[in-house]
This record gives sequence, C-alpha cells and structure tokens, in this order.
Amino acid sequence: MKSQSALVLRALPAALALWFGASAGVHAQALTIDVVNPIKDGRVVFEAIGPAQVGGAKQGRVSLRMGIRNDDAVPLTITKVEILDQLASNFLAPVQIAPGTTYAFQNCKCNYFNPDPDAPKVPSSYPIVITAPYPSMVKIAVYVQGYRNPVIKNLSFAPGTNNDGPLRYPGKVADLRANEAWQTSSNHPGDSQAFGLDTSVTGWTGSTWDAKRPGADPNKAEGQRAYGLPLYAMADGIVCSALNDLPEWKNYPRVSKEIEPEPIAPSTGQYSAGGNFLKVKTGDEIALYAHMQPGSIPAELLVPGAIVKQGQYLGKVGYSGKSSGPHVHVHVTQESTSTPCDGNDLRPRPMTFAQIQSLTWGEAKAMAGANSMDPTDWTQLSNHSAPHPYSLIYPSSTAYPFDAAETDAKTFLGVWKASSEIEVRVNRPSWTAFTQKWSEMSADGFRLEQVENYVENGDRHFIGVYKRGSGAGALYNFDNWDDFTAKWKELSDDGQRLLDLTTYLSGGKRHYVGVFRAGNGNAGLWSHTGFSAFANQREIAKGLGLRLIDMESFDIGNGQRQFVGVYREGTDNHALWRSNSWAAFTSKWDELSDNGLRLIDVDSFVEDGVRNYVGVFRAGTGGYALEAVKSYQTLYQSAEKYATKGLRLVDVQAVE
Repeated sequence: MKSQSALVLRALPAALALWFGASAGVHAQALTIDVVNPIKDGRVVFEAIGPAQVGGAKQGRVSLRMGIRNDDAVPLTITKVEILDQLASNFLAPVQIAPGTTYAFQNCKCNYFNPDPDAPKVPSSYPIVITAPYPSMVKIAVYVQGYRNPVIKNLSFAPGTNNDGPLRYPGKVADLRANEAWQTSSNHPGDSQAFGLDTSVTGWTGSTWDAKRPGADPNKAEGQRAYGLPLYAMADGIVCSALNDLPEWKNYPRVSKEIEPEPIAPSTGQYSAGGNFLKVKTGDEIALYAHMQPGSIPAELLVPGAIVKQGQYLGKVGYSGKSSGPHVHVHVTQESTSTPCDGNDLRPRPMTFAQIQSLTWGEAKAMAGANSMDPTDWTQLSNHSAPHPYSLIYPSSTAYPFDAAETDAKTFLGVWKASSEIEVRVNRPSWTAFTQKWSEMSADGFRLEQVENYVENGDRHFIGVYKRGSGAGALYNFDNWDDFTAKWKELSDDGQRLLDLTTYLSGGKRHYVGVFRAGNGNAGLWSHTGFSAFANQREIAKGLGLRLIDMESFDIGNGQRQFVGVYREGTDNHALWRSNSWAAFTSKWDELSDNGLRLIDVDSFVEDGVRNYVGVFRAGTGGYALEAVKSYQTLYQSAEKYATKGLRLVDVQAVE
C-alpha cells in the first residue's frame, strides 16, 4: 500500500512536483565535483599573494580547475558556482551536462567570447581572492537549475610552494636604473596561463610611472624600459627545450597579420606563440620563460639536459611571439606523466618567490607624486607572489631607493662594431656595488671588456660592458700610478693583458681602474704629458709591433693634460685622429670607416675652452656606429637598437 504522502505527490501538477524534488535535492546530489588542479600532496592549493594596499592583509588567489560530472539519468543544468562563498561564475548562459558526462570548469579572469572586438567585455568567470589568515578548508558549491540547495564539497586547503621551496624572481634589482622597478600582477587569465606572470619594467618620470624610457621613440620596442634586460633562473634545474632564433616583430605596437605576418624560426620552420623561450625542469615542475630576444640565450643552454643554477643568466627580455610589447612571461606547470620534461599545459601551478617587495601601481604613483614614498610603504613578502592589482615589484630585502630628485642627464659617446656576442651592460653607483656585480657576472660566464666612470647625483657611477665568454680575468683599482703599473707588470707576466682602463680623482688621489683578461703577445702601457708626446709614443710603439687599443686623458693643472695609452701586439693598419669639433670628428670617422678602419676607442676633453675628440682606429670590417647621446637610459636604448642590427658596444665615454 502506498503512503499518503506519495499519493498526494502524484496528484500535484508537474511544475510543483519539480519544486518538491528541488527541496529534497535528489537529482542535484547526483553531481560529482572533482578538483584536478592545482593539487599538491593531496590538498587543493592556492597562491599566496601580496596585499592590495599599503598596510593591508596579505591575500591569496584561488583559481581551480574541476570536473563536474552528471551521474544521473537526466540532464542537469548548472547556473552558478561559488568557491569559499564567493561567486566564481554566474553562467549567464547556463551549461547543461548530459547524463554520464563531465563538464570541465575553471574559475579565472575570463570573458565570454564575442567576435566583435569592440563589444563590451562580459566576465564569464572570476578568480577568487581571499584575505589572510587563510582557511584550512575550501568550500565549493555548484547550483543546479530547478534546485534550491547547491551540491557542496569541502576539501583540505593550503598555500602552494614550489619544488625546492620558493622561487627567485626572474629579474634582479642590480639591472634596474634609478627609480625603476619590475611590474606585474597575479591577475592573469586561466587555462594554460593561470598563475603566470607577465613581467616588465616601469620607472618614475617625475609625474607618473611609465614603461617607456624618457624621450624614447614610442614606436620602437627598444624604447621600453624592460627591453634587453637580463633574465635569471628562478630555480636549479635542467633544460628541457629552447628556441633562440625566432625573429622579433618589426612593428611596435603590433599590427595586423595582413601587414606583418607571423615570423618563422629558421631552426623549426614554424612560428612560436611563446616566442624565443626556455623550459627548465625542477623536480616535477617545468618553468617556462617566454618572449625573449633572439640570440640572447647562451648556446650551452640550448642543449636538452644542460644544468641550470638558480640566479644564472638565461637570456634577455624581448618582443617575440604572442606579445603586445617587451616583457617576459613566466609560469610553472607540473611535468606531464606521458611526456617527460614537458609541462602539462592544461593549467600551471601557483608560483611564489622567496624575497620580493610589492607596492600597488596606484599607490606608488600617488606617493611618488607627493615625494613621500618611504621604504616602509613597501610590503616585504616571502613565499608569496605579486598582488592581485597591478603592482611594482622590487626583488630584494633592501629598501627601495626612491629619489624624486634623481637626474639622468650625462652625455655619453658610444662606439659600436659588428658582432653577435651576447652583451650585458651594467651601471652601479659605487665601486663596491660594481665589484659585487662583476663577481656575479664573472661566475655566470661573462667577461668584462669595457669600464667607464662618471659622477652624477653625488655618486660615482661605474659602467661595465660584458660579453659572454670564458677565460680568466681580473679587475683592479689603485689610487696611484706606481701601484697600478706594478700590478700590470705582475699580471702581464702571469698571462693577463690589460684590456681597458678608466681613471678618476677621489680624495685628492688619482685612481686607475684596469680590466684584464687572459692573453698573449707583447703589450705596452705608457703615460705622457701632452698630446704630442702621447702621439709620438704611439709611433715608437708601432715600430715595436704594438698597436694602441685604449687611451685615457685627464687634467693635471697648469693647462697641461696627461695621456695614458694601452697597447697590444699587432701589425694591422691603424690611425689616431684628433678634432676640435664633433662635426669634424664624425666626418673623419666616416672617411676612415670607408677606408677599412673601425673606431675602437674615443676620448673627449676641453682644452683652451674648446671641446676635443680623439679616436683610436684599427683595421676592421662589417657594420659600425657612433652616437653622442644624453642620459644613460638613451645609451642603453641605443645599444639595444644597434644589437638588433648586429652591432655591439665596444667603447663608452662619459663626457665630463
């Protein structure tokens, strides 16, 4: 005999019967929720991120991929998903799941597809942002059409940590110029780029933070601050794969494919959306570094299995692949179970960094504009990623050295010659900082080839031009000529050769800084008072089979000037030219270049109220360039411009 309640239910209208079923949730409970990413050690993980404002609590990004399976015999329609009681998707177009099938859902920064590029963006899903202290359980609620109560699943929840602990940020503060910072946001879309960071560089212009270098051509990629800056390994690992020869886009900003088709990498015969890239395996994680400059990845890292150490140079920020402008894209994925040393591109894992400081872009602009930025405004983060809002990132434990009065107005002469070597330029505001960077670069497979110094903003700056290469090298700074020449003789006997020299006066003492590198053959080093004596010594050296490779000069008072010359063994054609105007000097430079000579060193000084220019020329072939530029920023930009033309910097002269 049927119960009374069952008889009543059968007598009700169909619509009302459905409502009763919703109350009980019989069909809705036939849904299975299976979170597949990100999972680590059996727990759902989230990405710990910086605060959204100064003094605010640290936050976390929750971006999950899950399968929602219909185990019932009838179709079920999803209308809403919540994570931790926050809306993850409103399903403006409800999704129907057929019986026995699974719907793949992710919450991300995603919009509904619209073929009209001018149509307003309508969100289809949202990343969830939580505030510390973080919960230990994550609640997922799936709402089904026709049912009042959602299907709920609670899972163990924890912040994610990468293999071998937190990562190291891919950019370094030592490569930034004054009042610059890296910039990014953890608010990246989902799918194959969830938790990824698009990182570039911004700098204070006096009125705003701008990714473009002051005075730079807005239609040139090299005018962006990030372009050409070195990138470094986030963790130890081995190389899985790399691409190093995809041409960069010729137009900036990007234009349509009809105007500029996608470039092809000669080594693969294909276009690469990731541009020039490097994939490095650490444990069961694969890190991707994308959109790098062509030719900037060292040859030894193009071989699968090559060893990578955390902090090691990997390449340079470029403008290759699917990129709207110069930046590096980094993300970490779990190694595929079916293809070793290949990432599971369905969805990356959270990334956190051992040591960064963050400050949101909007707050940084307001503070810098009021000249009130204080180191305490920055949030020190450990085992966290960038904040959700767009933010400045300073990857260091030291205070951010903001100075609104900082200027960059020094004039530089730059000399370029044909070469394809990987080149990195360094500018540090003290001898201590410069030698620290020299030690780091030397250990990382770079050799210092040029050194220059100048004073600006009350600091003595040292510029170093490094080229990729091995071989013993040395860097010395002595405060008198006798000690310097004694060291030169000692190193010469030990197989080292003086490559470049700079000099300056400090504390009443004349300093001599020398760059040495392993070499052979005869060498010479002479100092003479007056240009005539210097030029005469050059002729004497010529008879000894020596060629002038570098010169420096300085005022010694009483209207006199001292000239120092560095010589190496050689028999090639050469020339020394002095002009009392830039126009006359560049005219002679053109003439000598046409006659097979290349400028390798330049000096400039004022004598009797007239600026003079002296150039050292030697036989050479290939392209060449010479520029006088105002500001180190512009010098850097010019170096990147000429690098795309197959030229490398061979001399820098600060015009005092």
